[in-house]
Amino acid sequence: MNIIILPGMGADSRMYNDNAYKSISGIEFVNWPLYKGEQSISEMAARIIKEKNIDERHIVGGSSLGGVVAAEIANQIKIQKLILIGSTLTPQAINPILKKFHHMAEIAPVDLIQLLAGKATLSYENILFGMFSQSDSSFIKAMSKAIFKWGGNTKPNCEVCHIHGEIDKVIYPPKDGAEIIWRGGHLIAITHSSVVAKFINKSTKS
Repeated sequence: MNIIILPGMGADSRMYNDNAYKSISGIEFVNWPLYKGEQSISEMAARIIKEKNIDERHIVGGSSLGGVVAAEIANQIKIQKLILIGSTLTPQAINPILKKFHHMAEIAPVDLIQLLAGKATLSYENILFGMFSQSDSSFIKAMSKAIFKWGGNTKPNCEVCHIHGEIDKVIYPPKDGAEIIWRGGHLIAITHSSVVAKFINKSTKS
């Protein structure tokens, strides 16, 4: 089984470092590729398809922006399943505050970290600060604009497995079609790793 899971914006594969994820067989938690000037979700999806050799045998998913890019991958080619972790099939679900996010790409303010994490503990904030500080600000600026220009994927050609935090203020939780984590914020892959890992395991084996 080929499973590829993308990180969120300003994050990398370290958001899946918890031991709970290590029990999932056939999975690859990937980093964003070195930024080469992509200006759209479509361009980023096409590049990842090419670099990771994704085809109909793959299950593709991701957190936040990673889930959006995975949904666009499902727009461009046939895949086996799509996994959304605090993500969406349509930009209408995204909090419009993120339209200003590209102006903050070179810093990681505490209030933004808290918004993303949903009142995370200090240890979670430290993880986020570490990932943000090493992120390419040009990539963040470009993608935070591109995500609002994305056409969405409202009719995926594959099964969609969706898990979301109840109090996510970045991408609002859907009214139906998703497993909801009570009191979960935006970065459930970090704050509720055991629940998300169990969900991925279940979704990829069913």
